[in-house]
Amino acid sequence: MSRRLEAFQGCEYIGDTDARTGKAYYAFIAQEDTVVATLAGGNGSSTATNYLTTIGLSGKTLKQGALITVPYEETIKNLTLTSGSVIAYSA
Repeated sequence: MSRRLEAFQGCEYIGDTDARTGKAYYAFIAQEDTVVATLAGGNGSSTATNYLTTIGLSGKTLKQGALITVPYEETIKNLTLTSGSVIAYSA
């Protein structure tokens, strides 16, 4: 697990409400209190899993420092914030 948090593939600061699609992240860390509007992905190129519901984040405010990961071998492919900022780790 620690290998996944070392950002071998890089990371991206996201501090706006623009939709991030066509990328693959395995985790993100809230840099301030953050609300996520869209969080979807899955295995391979799938975007069928709505992580807001499966992880239980719908309507929740993530506190600064919150680490959100998806299951091993799955990735986040659609990420949109309502407010706040995150550092997203590329798969």
